[in-house]
Amino acid sequence: MGMPYQYDNRVQESAREWQTLQLAVLGFVGLCGVLTGDDSGKSRPQWLQEIGAVSAFAGFVLAVTGIFLVATIAHPVIGQPRLGPATISRLRVGITFTFAAAALTAVAALTWWWPQPRSEAPIAPKIEVTTSQGSVCGVPVPGRNGAVHLDADGEQFVIPLRRLLAITVVETC
Repeated sequence: MGMPYQYDNRVQESAREWQTLQLAVLGFVGLCGVLTGDDSGKSRPQWLQEIGAVSAFAGFVLAVTGIFLVATIAHPVIGQPRLGPATISRLRVGITFTFAAAALTAVAALTWWWPQPRSEAPIAPKIEVTTSQGSVCGVPVPGRNGAVHLDADGEQFVIPLRRLLAITVVETC
């Protein structure tokens, strides 16, 4: 006595293999969501933040929908469903949703790669140099060894180290 219908197990096996990839994509969606938890994205333009949020959410929805479509083939509720065009079509749509979910999640992740504004160069500390003849306050500048070189309001001072009594870092001159 023969079976009333024939079912090709290759389609079910293929669906099970695709489901492994789909779970990896869903993990990628979750990982990207976890990695974007800091405040570094606040300097991104609002439109870029919105694109990232929409594409991440759409990627998640497509990943879950694709998993559901492929799961109905990989793990059918009934024993062995009839293989037909609808089954193959569901598998293709589920696989397409998986690729679309991966692409949308990649777009969401790429929105975090936005140029950050340049930080201002650190301001050189001001120092007050005291000698036996007085003191001068300014910004240290490069010069030869054995002396402290200062720029005090555009005027250059060179103080030999042997004449120093004190060097003090100050807020303002």
